[in-house]
Amino acid sequence: MATSVSKAGPYYSSGEIKFSSLRSNFRAQIRKSSSGGSETFNTDTAAISASSLRRNTNNSSTSPIVPNATENVNISSSSDWKTSQFRNSIKYYYISQSGTDTNLDIDGLTWNGNLGRNINKFMFIDGTCGSSSVTSAAAEFAATTYNLTIDVYGNILGAGGRGGGTSGAPAISGESGGNALAISSSGGNNIVVFVRSTARIYGGGGGGEKGATGANGTSGTCYEYYYINQCSTGAPSCPGGWNQISSGWGCCTWRRGCAVARWTRTCERTYSTSAGTGGDGGTGGPGRGYNYQSGSLSGSTGTAGTSGGGCGSTAGTNGETGGDGGLYGSSGGNTGNSGTGGTAGRAISGSNYSVDGTLNTDTLKGLYQP
Repeated sequence: MATSVSKAGPYYSSGEIKFSSLRSNFRAQIRKSSSGGSETFNTDTAAISASSLRRNTNNSSTSPIVPNATENVNISSSSDWKTSQFRNSIKYYYISQSGTDTNLDIDGLTWNGNLGRNINKFMFIDGTCGSSSVTSAAAEFAATTYNLTIDVYGNILGAGGRGGGTSGAPAISGESGGNALAISSSGGNNIVVFVRSTARIYGGGGGGEKGATGANGTSGTCYEYYYINQCSTGAPSCPGGWNQISSGWGCCTWRRGCAVARWTRTCERTYSTSAGTGGDGGTGGPGRGYNYQSGSLSGSTGTAGTSGGGCGSTAGTNGETGGDGGLYGSSGGNTGNSGTGGTAGRAISGSNYSVDGTLNTDTLKGLYQP
């Protein structure tokens, strides 16, 4: 994990504390817009009173002048206010991420107890957050918080789903893609995902469905014949298992008035031959994701059907090719089988958040509104 903490402050570790400086640092200051940037200041020459410099503890306030923060607990929120209470005070709290992290737990980072306070907090994601499991988001926030902005310059990539019929996937349906960023903050307020033009917040693609098994062929029927042509005093019979289909007789000799006959018989028997079996359907292709960032998304070709046993039997048809895996934020392909392609992972999942910034198909793939 590559994260670092910075603050707008701490201010006034020593020396005089002037109202003009408090006005600049707490009313005129504008947060930095990038991890490597600096805060800026509005032009503010209007008078500022001590009452407006009390620590604001209202969690519904989205822009407190003097925010409630662990670092600011010495600043009075009501009476007995003094400028000396601003020693080591801060205005904003920042955490920056760089490099590569898997399954980044944003609320588990070093917030110094400020998640439950109204200080404006900013999480810069400059590197890559990814996940190799569709059951875990690439980055997740799951805590009650106020005034948090997740400012994304880098990549948050959900896991791609496995194709149907592949190891660990459903037998037929494609596996659904994983979510990129998951947010859950019951009771929180003013949680914003700010999307920069360089961001890639992509839900994982769904896996393709396994192809259908090919149709079986039809069985055949073989015919065999046995012929009898003999002289005897009695009519001969077809052997066991054979059926007589024609017969005839004539005199074998003319002695004694044709006492010995020449018999002819045609005997038949049939047996069935096996039908060809249909080939197995091909496996579905993998969905695009952090765990599968390049390579083919195509499903595999089905196996060939087997030939029949002859005598008019027919071969089984080939198994269907598996469905293609989905691109980032897209579902996997369907086939003629009984399942479906895997659904796409969301770019942003959860509730109680808003999305702002550069919102287009380059920066976001998959659903992202609450």
